[in-house]
Amino acid sequence: MAIRAHLDQPDPAPGQRAAPRRALRLETSGYAAAGPANVIVHNLSAIGLLLETDMVLSEGEELALELPEAGVVSAIVVWRSERLYGCAFAAALPPAALAAAQLRAAAPRPPAAALPAAAPVDALPARLNALRRKAGLTLADVATALGVSKPTVWAWEKGKARPLPERLPAIAAALGVAPEELAPAAHSRDDAASVIAACRARIAEACGTAPAAVKIMLEL
Repeated sequence: MAIRAHLDQPDPAPGQRAAPRRALRLETSGYAAAGPANVIVHNLSAIGLLLETDMVLSEGEELALELPEAGVVSAIVVWRSERLYGCAFAAALPPAALAAAQLRAAAPRPPAAALPAAAPVDALPARLNALRRKAGLTLADVATALGVSKPTVWAWEKGKARPLPERLPAIAAALGVAPEELAPAAHSRDDAASVIAACRARIAEACGTAPAAVKIMLEL
């Protein structure tokens, strides 16, 4: 599940030391966000949510989140890993509110003709996952070797975040491979099957179904 959202950036009122809690508006809230989406919600559960954003949030910062069937609820930032933030609700969401948000997140998207052209598939996440498994390493093993958190390595392999270019040699060393194995590969017809398989997996994950149920048609 991935939900686009907009996070406000309020300025402190005169005499205040800090800005008031920020309003996080989801597409599921039923009204347009005040500007382009600057947050992606990757996971929403009864106890919290996982955010991805380029904005800088502080641990302990409070967000005001409006949800269908629940109204405005408070979420506290409890951890950060690069562009990912884990937030915990002040009180667990009622089942009806959680179900309503998840149902609207899974609503059909606009027709394909109305969507912008898809970006090229990034093969790095799949390579990182495959090389780590081949080396017999866990996410925690790689995280410890690189001095990062386990959620950061998970985000790299899921394509939720991308490691900085200067970090690639260290990642290659941790995986026991040459840095060239992490470099982008030249596209050819030979890798078409792997690209299609990656697209099928991502579509299946977004739609909550099995990859075998996704049919892809090419017009060459």
